[in-house]
Formats: sequence, C-alpha cells, structure tokens
Amino acid sequence: MLTGVVSKEADEPVAERESKLSFRDYRGEVRAHSHGHHQFVLPLRGALELEARGRGGFVDDLRGALVPSGDLHAFIGHRSARCAILDVPEAGSDLLNAAAQGRGDPFFSLDPALFHLLRFVEARGMNDGGIEGLLLATALESIAAGQGKTEPRQLRRAITFMEAQSHKPLTVADIAQAAALSESRLYDLFRTWIGAGPQAHLTAIRIRRARAALTGTNLPIAQIAQDSGFSDQTAFTRAFRRLTGTTPAAYRKGRESETGVSI
Repeated sequence: MLTGVVSKEADEPVAERESKLSFRDYRGEVRAHSHGHHQFVLPLRGALELEARGRGGFVDDLRGALVPSGDLHAFIGHRSARCAILDVPEAGSDLLNAAAQGRGDPFFSLDPALFHLLRFVEARGMNDGGIEGLLLATALESIAAGQGKTEPRQLRRAITFMEAQSHKPLTVADIAQAAALSESRLYDLFRTWIGAGPQAHLTAIRIRRARAALTGTNLPIAQIAQDSGFSDQTAFTRAFRRLTGTTPAAYRKGRESETGVSI
C-alpha cells in the first residue's frame, strides 16, 4: 500500500487513435492519476512502485504493468526509476481490451523477447513509426506466455544484489552466493527468464547507470566508468559501444544537442 502525501494530478488526456510511446523518469514522490486509455508501464531502470486495480507491486527489471483505461493508480519511483510508457487507445486492439479488463493483477513477468526489445529501444532511442505496434504485440505475447508464472524469488534476489553492487567488481560466484544458488542454477535462471547470462545482464545494468550519469552529471567519462563498475575507460567504451551503437562521448554530446543544455 503506497503511503505518504499523494499528489493527485489532473487526469491524462485520452490517447489519440494511434499508440504513443514515451520515456518517463519517476522520483520519490507519491503521485496518482487516471487516463482514458490503456497504458503499458515497462521497465528501463530502477523500480517504480505502483498500485493499480487495488493491488500493489513493482515495475522493475523483470516485471511490467498494464493499467486499464479509467483506473486511478498511484506510483512512486525508486532508484532513479525510468520507464517506457506505451499509451494505447481502447479502440486499438480487441486483444488488449480483453487483457486489460480481464486481468485482476496489473503486473506481468517480462519474457526474454520483451526484455531485450526494451533494452534495444532504450539504447537506440527508437521512437519512429512502427515501434509502438511492435512493443504492443510483444507485450501482449509476454502476458500470454507468462499467465500463471512468476519469476523465481532467487532470481529477483540476484538482480537486486547486482543493482545495488554494480559499481563493485562482481563475479558470478558473488552473485550466486547472494542469491543462495549454485552458479549453474544461476545461469539456468538467467537464460530462462532474461535470455542472457548473469555477467551480460550485469554489464547492461552498468551501462544503464552510466547513461544516467552521462546525461545527468558533468563527471569525466573516466570517473563515470569507474563509478559504474568498469575496470577502466577502454573497457567501458567497448561495452558501451557494443550495447548502444555509439561511444560515451558521442552519447553525451547527442543528448546535449537534443536538450540544448550542456552538462
């Protein structure tokens, strides 16, 4: 149950005839609103605590949420939460209407296809024609594939540990120990639920942390590399280019030109 002072906002406008994708950052203030369209809340980084349809939970690395049209929901961000928000008009999909109105639980587990699509969308900044439809179809498939399934508690424990300790040099053995798992079982869980091994996921966490620092601070890139858990700037640049298609310096410069603000 979300507690504290709730900032009740004006209802969001009804989505247009086509789906709309946006990226939003959430801070440590409890807020609430409703809207006249269905809304997918999909994780990019951090955790968004959400209460919708009378149920509370978190949108984080492994879970998204589907908020139906007209539902008054409250939310608060943790760990610099950032989400992809997909607004879909009620007339947009019969399958979506059935999923939104027929589910008592707004939360659903991400399957590997949706997980990796979100990483790709965030890294490349895609917001061109067609991506909304692809996200909608993949999210609906993720809901259907995950009916009756919840991610293992040990996997969530491992990811929470990785998020908190990503600035430190971590081994697979460290992560397995924190999750009370054998290394082989840890690998199995990550491949089944995430579609990649624990070290690959740790690198993705570090890159997401570094992106936030590149756009939100004026720290030198070498310092950001160290703070994000990379051994040196060369290793950081190599990993950053592999996951985002650009260098840290070019990424920072591009965001400065988009916002008109030099950081």
